[in-house]
Amino acid sequence: MQKTWLFLVIGACYSLSSFATYQNLGRSPADILREAEDYIIVEPSHSYRLLRQITSIEALSPSQQVRWHLIKVRSSIATNNLNNIESELEALIQLQEQAYFKKHLASMLSAMGIALRRLGYLAEAKTLYTCALTLKLSDKKRMALLINLAVLSRHMDDYSLARQSYQSARDIALRLHHERALANVNNNLGTLALDEGKIKLAETYYRDALVGYQSSDKRSGNITAGTNLLFVFAIQGHTLNFQRLISPISALVDAYPDKSKKALLLWLVSANDANLGKALPQDTRENLLSAFEQLESEKLQQLVKRYLAPKVKLEVIPAKRPERVKKKLPAWFKARSFCTEPAANLNARQNPASQDTATEQK
Repeated sequence: MQKTWLFLVIGACYSLSSFATYQNLGRSPADILREAEDYIIVEPSHSYRLLRQITSIEALSPSQQVRWHLIKVRSSIATNNLNNIESELEALIQLQEQAYFKKHLASMLSAMGIALRRLGYLAEAKTLYTCALTLKLSDKKRMALLINLAVLSRHMDDYSLARQSYQSARDIALRLHHERALANVNNNLGTLALDEGKIKLAETYYRDALVGYQSSDKRSGNITAGTNLLFVFAIQGHTLNFQRLISPISALVDAYPDKSKKALLLWLVSANDANLGKALPQDTRENLLSAFEQLESEKLQQLVKRYLAPKVKLEVIPAKRPERVKKKLPAWFKARSFCTEPAANLNARQNPASQDTATEQK
Protein backbone atom coordinates (compact mmCIF):
# COMPACT_ATOMS: atom_id res chain seq x y z
CA MET A 1 0.00 0.00 0.00
CA GLN A 2 2.87 2.37 0.87
CA LYS A 3 4.44 1.86 -2.54
CA THR A 4 1.10 2.58 -4.21
CA TRP A 5 0.53 6.01 -2.74
CA LEU A 6 4.19 6.97 -2.95
CA PHE A 7 4.35 6.02 -6.63
CA LEU A 8 1.21 8.03 -7.32
CA VAL A 9 2.57 11.13 -5.58
CA ILE A 10 5.88 10.94 -7.42
CA GLY A 11 3.96 10.55 -10.68
CA ALA A 12 1.98 13.71 -9.95
CA CYS A 13 5.15 15.59 -9.11
CA TYR A 14 6.77 14.79 -12.46
CA SER A 15 3.62 15.40 -14.48
CA LEU A 16 3.60 19.16 -13.85
CA SER A 17 2.30 20.72 -17.02
CA SER A 18 4.28 22.89 -19.36
CA PHE A 19 1.77 25.66 -18.84
CA ALA A 20 4.21 27.27 -16.37
CA THR A 21 5.81 28.95 -19.34
CA TYR A 22 2.47 29.84 -20.88
CA GLN A 23 1.95 33.28 -22.43
CA ASN A 24 -1.35 35.06 -22.92
CA LEU A 25 -0.28 37.46 -25.63
CA GLY A 26 -3.07 38.10 -28.10
CA ARG A 27 -5.73 36.07 -26.29
CA SER A 28 -9.12 37.49 -25.40
CA PRO A 29 -10.43 37.62 -21.81
CA ALA A 30 -13.22 35.21 -22.83
CA ASP A 31 -10.67 32.67 -24.05
CA ILE A 32 -8.63 33.01 -20.85
CA LEU A 33 -11.79 32.65 -18.77
CA ARG A 34 -12.63 29.35 -20.46
CA GLU A 35 -9.17 27.98 -19.73
CA ALA A 36 -9.32 29.17 -16.12
CA GLU A 37 -12.63 27.33 -15.69
CA ASP A 38 -11.14 24.19 -17.23
CA TYR A 39 -8.30 24.15 -14.69
CA ILE A 40 -10.15 25.24 -11.53
CA ILE A 41 -10.59 21.67 -10.24
CA VAL A 42 -7.34 19.98 -11.26
CA GLU A 43 -4.96 22.97 -10.98
CA PRO A 44 -6.51 26.09 -9.38
CA SER A 45 -3.11 27.76 -9.10
CA HIS A 46 -3.03 27.89 -12.91
CA SER A 47 -6.48 29.50 -12.94
CA TYR A 48 -5.29 32.00 -10.34
CA ARG A 49 -2.24 32.96 -12.40
CA LEU A 50 -4.28 33.24 -15.61
CA LEU A 51 -6.90 35.59 -14.20
CA ARG A 52 -4.35 37.84 -12.50
CA GLN A 53 -2.78 38.64 -15.86
CA ILE A 54 -5.91 40.41 -17.14
CA THR A 55 -6.78 43.81 -15.66
CA SER A 56 -9.93 44.69 -17.62
CA ILE A 57 -13.00 42.56 -18.31
CA GLU A 58 -15.16 45.27 -19.87
CA ALA A 59 -15.37 43.28 -23.09
CA LEU A 60 -17.04 40.38 -21.29
CA SER A 61 -20.81 39.96 -21.17
CA PRO A 62 -22.53 40.22 -17.74
CA SER A 63 -22.77 36.43 -17.46
CA GLN A 64 -19.08 36.08 -18.31
CA GLN A 65 -18.26 38.69 -15.67
CA VAL A 66 -20.12 36.63 -13.06
CA ARG A 67 -18.13 33.56 -14.10
CA TRP A 68 -14.90 35.57 -14.03
CA HIS A 69 -15.38 36.80 -10.45
CA LEU A 70 -16.57 33.37 -9.30
CA ILE A 71 -13.45 31.66 -10.63
CA LYS A 72 -11.25 34.37 -9.11
CA VAL A 73 -12.88 33.73 -5.73
CA ARG A 74 -12.51 29.95 -6.03
CA SER A 75 -8.89 30.09 -7.21
CA SER A 76 -7.99 32.60 -4.49
CA ILE A 77 -9.45 30.29 -1.84
CA ALA A 78 -7.74 27.20 -3.25
CA THR A 79 -4.34 28.92 -3.28
CA ASN A 80 -4.88 30.74 0.04
CA ASN A 81 -4.45 34.16 -1.59
CA LEU A 82 -7.13 36.12 0.24
CA ASN A 83 -5.79 39.69 0.12
CA ASN A 84 -8.18 40.89 -2.58
CA ILE A 85 -10.97 38.36 -2.23
CA GLU A 86 -13.46 40.79 -0.67
CA SER A 87 -13.37 42.98 -3.78
CA GLU A 88 -14.27 39.93 -5.86
CA LEU A 89 -17.11 39.04 -3.51
CA GLU A 90 -18.39 42.60 -3.70
CA ALA A 91 -18.26 42.45 -7.50
CA LEU A 92 -20.29 39.23 -7.45
CA ILE A 93 -22.94 40.79 -5.20
CA GLN A 94 -23.23 43.71 -7.60
CA LEU A 95 -24.07 41.19 -10.33
CA GLN A 96 -26.64 39.26 -8.27
CA GLU A 97 -29.56 40.20 -10.53
CA GLN A 98 -27.91 38.68 -13.59
CA ALA A 99 -29.57 35.55 -14.95
CA TYR A 100 -26.38 33.47 -14.74
CA PHE A 101 -25.96 34.35 -11.05
CA LYS A 102 -29.52 33.30 -10.24
CA LYS A 103 -29.34 30.12 -12.31
CA HIS A 104 -26.14 29.05 -10.54
CA LEU A 105 -27.05 30.37 -7.08
CA ALA A 106 -25.88 27.20 -5.29
CA SER A 107 -22.38 27.57 -6.75
CA MET A 108 -22.33 31.26 -5.76
CA LEU A 109 -23.39 30.43 -2.20
CA SER A 110 -20.81 27.67 -1.91
CA ALA A 111 -17.89 29.86 -2.98
CA MET A 112 -19.07 32.83 -0.91
CA GLY A 113 -19.56 30.59 2.12
CA ILE A 114 -15.99 29.28 1.94
CA ALA A 115 -14.67 32.82 1.56
CA LEU A 116 -16.72 34.08 4.50
CA ARG A 117 -15.40 31.28 6.68
CA ARG A 118 -11.84 32.06 5.71
CA LEU A 119 -12.46 35.74 6.50
CA GLY A 120 -13.87 34.86 9.93
CA TYR A 121 -17.59 35.38 9.29
CA LEU A 122 -18.66 31.94 10.46
CA ALA A 123 -22.31 32.60 11.22
CA GLU A 124 -22.79 34.26 7.82
CA ALA A 125 -21.11 31.32 6.07
CA LYS A 126 -23.48 28.94 7.85
CA THR A 127 -26.44 31.05 6.73
CA LEU A 128 -25.39 30.70 3.09
CA TYR A 129 -24.74 26.95 3.29
CA THR A 130 -28.00 26.27 5.10
CA CYS A 131 -29.86 28.43 2.61
CA ALA A 132 -28.22 26.65 -0.34
CA LEU A 133 -29.26 23.25 1.04
CA THR A 134 -32.92 24.29 0.87
CA LEU A 135 -32.63 24.75 -2.91
CA LYS A 136 -33.41 22.13 -5.50
CA LEU A 137 -29.99 20.55 -6.01
CA SER A 138 -28.32 17.73 -7.85
CA ASP A 139 -26.77 15.06 -5.64
CA LYS A 140 -23.32 16.31 -6.61
CA LYS A 141 -24.02 19.89 -5.50
CA ARG A 142 -25.70 18.74 -2.28
CA MET A 143 -22.69 16.55 -1.51
CA ALA A 144 -20.27 19.45 -2.03
CA LEU A 145 -22.32 21.79 0.16
CA LEU A 146 -22.53 19.20 2.92
CA ILE A 147 -18.74 18.89 2.91
CA ASN A 148 -18.44 22.67 3.16
CA LEU A 149 -20.95 22.75 6.03
CA ALA A 150 -19.00 20.02 7.81
CA VAL A 151 -15.69 21.92 7.48
CA LEU A 152 -17.38 25.06 8.81
CA SER A 153 -18.99 23.14 11.69
CA ARG A 154 -15.58 21.91 12.83
CA HIS A 155 -14.34 25.50 12.93
CA MET A 156 -17.42 26.39 14.98
CA ASP A 157 -16.64 23.44 17.32
CA ASP A 158 -19.91 21.76 16.35
CA TYR A 159 -18.44 18.28 15.91
CA SER A 160 -21.83 16.59 15.96
CA LEU A 161 -23.04 18.51 12.90
CA ALA A 162 -19.63 18.05 11.24
CA ARG A 163 -19.85 14.24 11.52
CA GLN A 164 -23.50 14.19 10.50
CA SER A 165 -22.78 16.29 7.41
CA TYR A 166 -19.71 14.24 6.44
CA GLN A 167 -21.67 11.01 6.74
CA SER A 168 -24.45 12.37 4.52
CA ALA A 169 -21.86 13.55 1.98
CA ARG A 170 -20.04 10.22 2.12
CA ASP A 171 -23.27 8.31 1.45
CA ILE A 172 -23.83 10.40 -1.69
CA ALA A 173 -20.20 10.04 -2.82
CA LEU A 174 -20.40 6.24 -2.51
CA ARG A 175 -23.67 6.15 -4.43
CA LEU A 176 -22.20 8.31 -7.20
CA HIS A 177 -18.81 6.52 -7.17
CA HIS A 178 -17.30 10.00 -6.85
CA GLU A 179 -13.65 9.35 -5.97
CA ARG A 180 -12.61 12.98 -5.54
CA ALA A 181 -15.45 13.77 -3.13
CA LEU A 182 -14.81 10.57 -1.21
CA ALA A 183 -11.15 11.56 -0.92
CA ASN A 184 -12.24 14.97 0.36
CA VAL A 185 -14.47 13.40 3.01
CA ASN A 186 -11.72 10.98 4.08
CA ASN A 187 -9.23 13.81 4.36
CA ASN A 188 -11.56 15.85 6.54
CA LEU A 189 -12.52 12.85 8.68
CA GLY A 190 -8.79 12.39 9.23
CA THR A 191 -8.59 15.94 10.55
CA LEU A 192 -11.51 15.31 12.91
CA ALA A 193 -9.66 12.24 14.19
CA LEU A 194 -6.51 14.33 14.65
CA ASP A 195 -8.48 16.87 16.67
CA GLU A 196 -9.54 14.01 18.95
CA GLY A 197 -6.04 12.56 19.31
CA LYS A 198 -6.85 9.43 17.27
CA ILE A 199 -3.58 9.40 15.34
CA LYS A 200 -3.73 5.93 13.77
CA LEU A 201 -7.30 6.52 12.61
CA ALA A 202 -6.24 9.87 11.12
CA GLU A 203 -3.39 8.13 9.26
CA THR A 204 -5.82 5.62 7.75
CA TYR A 205 -8.13 8.36 6.53
CA TYR A 206 -5.26 10.43 5.12
CA ARG A 207 -3.77 7.47 3.24
CA ASP A 208 -7.14 6.73 1.65
CA ALA A 209 -7.57 10.42 0.81
CA LEU A 210 -4.16 10.64 -0.87
CA VAL A 211 -4.85 7.63 -3.08
CA GLY A 212 -8.28 9.01 -3.96
CA TYR A 213 -6.95 12.44 -4.90
CA GLN A 214 -4.29 10.84 -7.07
CA SER A 215 -6.90 8.76 -8.87
CA SER A 216 -8.91 11.91 -9.64
CA ASP A 217 -5.85 13.99 -10.60
CA LYS A 218 -6.51 16.79 -8.08
CA ARG A 219 -3.12 18.33 -7.32
CA SER A 220 -4.30 20.65 -4.54
CA GLY A 221 -5.87 17.61 -2.88
CA ASN A 222 -2.60 15.71 -3.22
CA ILE A 223 -0.85 18.55 -1.39
CA THR A 224 -3.43 18.71 1.38
CA ALA A 225 -3.65 14.97 2.03
CA GLY A 226 0.11 14.60 1.56
CA THR A 227 1.01 17.28 4.12
CA ASN A 228 -1.59 15.83 6.49
CA LEU A 229 -0.02 12.39 6.15
CA LEU A 230 3.41 13.93 6.80
CA PHE A 231 1.87 15.52 9.89
CA VAL A 232 0.87 12.16 11.40
CA PHE A 233 4.25 10.65 10.48
CA ALA A 234 5.93 13.53 12.33
CA ILE A 235 3.67 13.03 15.35
CA GLN A 236 4.44 9.30 15.47
CA GLY A 237 8.14 9.71 14.81
CA HIS A 238 7.92 7.57 11.67
CA THR A 239 10.99 9.12 10.08
CA LEU A 240 11.37 6.51 7.32
CA ASN A 241 7.81 7.03 6.07
CA PHE A 242 8.36 10.76 6.34
CA GLN A 243 11.52 10.63 4.23
CA ARG A 244 9.77 8.56 1.55
CA LEU A 245 6.97 11.10 1.16
CA ILE A 246 8.61 14.46 1.81
CA SER A 247 10.41 14.86 -1.53
CA PRO A 248 7.40 14.60 -3.88
CA ILE A 249 5.11 16.57 -1.55
CA SER A 250 7.74 19.26 -1.07
CA ALA A 251 8.08 19.64 -4.84
CA LEU A 252 4.31 20.06 -5.20
CA VAL A 253 4.16 22.62 -2.37
CA ASP A 254 7.09 24.60 -3.80
CA ALA A 255 5.24 24.91 -7.12
CA TYR A 256 1.99 25.97 -5.43
CA PRO A 257 1.31 29.65 -4.50
CA ASP A 258 0.15 29.02 -0.93
CA LYS A 259 2.18 30.56 1.92
CA SER A 260 0.30 28.58 4.55
CA LYS A 261 1.24 25.25 2.97
CA LYS A 262 4.89 26.34 2.78
CA ALA A 263 4.76 27.45 6.42
CA LEU A 264 3.31 24.10 7.51
CA LEU A 265 5.95 22.24 5.50
CA LEU A 266 8.71 24.07 7.41
CA TRP A 267 7.16 22.95 10.69
CA LEU A 268 6.86 19.36 9.45
CA VAL A 269 10.46 19.16 8.24
CA SER A 270 11.71 20.70 11.49
CA ALA A 271 9.67 18.26 13.60
CA ASN A 272 11.07 15.35 11.60
CA ASP A 273 14.60 16.70 12.09
CA ALA A 274 13.90 16.79 15.82
CA ASN A 275 12.68 13.19 15.64
CA LEU A 276 16.04 12.33 14.04
CA GLY A 277 17.86 13.97 16.95
CA LYS A 278 19.07 16.98 14.97
CA ALA A 279 19.54 20.25 16.81
CA LEU A 280 17.63 23.15 15.22
CA PRO A 281 19.69 26.25 14.42
CA GLN A 282 18.51 29.52 15.97
CA ASP A 283 17.55 30.98 12.59
CA THR A 284 15.31 27.96 11.92
CA ARG A 285 13.60 28.45 15.29
CA GLU A 286 12.97 32.10 14.43
CA ASN A 287 11.63 31.11 11.01
CA LEU A 288 9.28 28.63 12.68
CA LEU A 289 7.81 31.38 14.84
CA SER A 290 7.24 33.51 11.75
CA ALA A 291 5.79 30.55 9.84
CA PHE A 292 3.37 29.84 12.69
CA GLU A 293 1.72 33.21 12.07
CA GLN A 294 1.22 32.27 8.39
CA LEU A 295 -0.74 29.08 9.09
CA GLU A 296 -4.16 29.51 7.57
CA SER A 297 -6.44 28.99 10.55
CA GLU A 298 -6.67 28.95 14.32
CA LYS A 299 -7.50 25.25 14.16
CA LEU A 300 -4.32 24.44 12.26
CA GLN A 301 -2.29 26.55 14.71
CA GLN A 302 -3.83 24.59 17.58
CA LEU A 303 -2.79 21.30 16.00
CA VAL A 304 0.76 22.54 15.42
CA LYS A 305 0.98 23.83 18.99
CA ARG A 306 -0.34 20.52 20.36
CA TYR A 307 1.69 18.08 18.31
CA LEU A 308 4.72 19.74 16.69
CA ALA A 309 5.78 22.62 18.93
CA PRO A 310 6.84 20.30 21.81
CA LYS A 311 9.11 18.39 19.41
CA VAL A 312 11.02 21.52 18.43
CA LYS A 313 10.77 22.95 21.97
CA LEU A 314 9.02 26.18 21.00
CA GLU A 315 6.26 28.07 22.78
CA VAL A 316 3.61 29.35 20.39
CA ILE A 317 0.22 30.97 20.93
CA PRO A 318 -2.58 30.42 18.38
CA ALA A 319 -4.27 33.55 17.13
CA LYS A 320 -7.68 34.05 18.69
CA ARG A 321 -10.60 34.56 16.34
CA PRO A 322 -12.09 38.03 16.90
CA GLU A 323 -15.28 38.04 18.95
CA ARG A 324 -18.19 38.01 16.51
CA VAL A 325 -19.90 40.98 18.15
CA LYS A 326 -16.81 43.11 17.55
CA LYS A 327 -16.45 42.26 13.87
CA LYS A 328 -18.45 44.55 11.63
CA LEU A 329 -20.33 42.84 8.84
CA PRO A 330 -19.08 44.14 5.46
CA ALA A 331 -21.37 46.38 3.44
CA TRP A 332 -21.08 44.16 0.36
CA PHE A 333 -22.63 41.26 2.27
CA LYS A 334 -25.47 43.38 3.58
CA ALA A 335 -26.26 44.39 -0.02
CA ARG A 336 -27.34 40.86 -0.98
CA SER A 337 -30.98 40.15 -1.85
CA PHE A 338 -30.71 36.37 -1.33
CA CYS A 339 -30.49 34.18 1.78
CA THR A 340 -31.39 36.97 4.18
CA GLU A 341 -33.02 34.62 6.70
CA PRO A 342 -30.77 33.52 9.61
CA ALA A 343 -29.49 29.93 9.55
CA ALA A 344 -31.36 29.11 12.76
CA ASN A 345 -34.69 29.85 11.08
CA LEU A 346 -33.74 27.77 8.04
CA ASN A 347 -32.71 24.88 10.29
CA ALA A 348 -36.08 25.03 11.98
CA ARG A 349 -37.75 24.36 8.62
CA GLN A 350 -35.29 21.79 7.27
CA ASN A 351 -32.29 19.86 8.58
CA PRO A 352 -29.55 20.47 5.98
CA ALA A 353 -27.77 17.20 6.64
CA SER A 354 -30.79 15.28 5.34
CA GLN A 355 -29.93 16.89 1.76
CA ASP A 356 -20.00 21.41 -10.06
CA THR A 357 -19.81 23.25 -6.53
CA ALA A 358 -16.61 24.27 -4.77
CA THR A 359 -15.67 22.15 -1.76
CA GLU A 360 -13.18 22.59 1.03
CA GLN A 361 -10.43 20.22 2.05
CA LYS A 362 -8.97 20.72 5.49
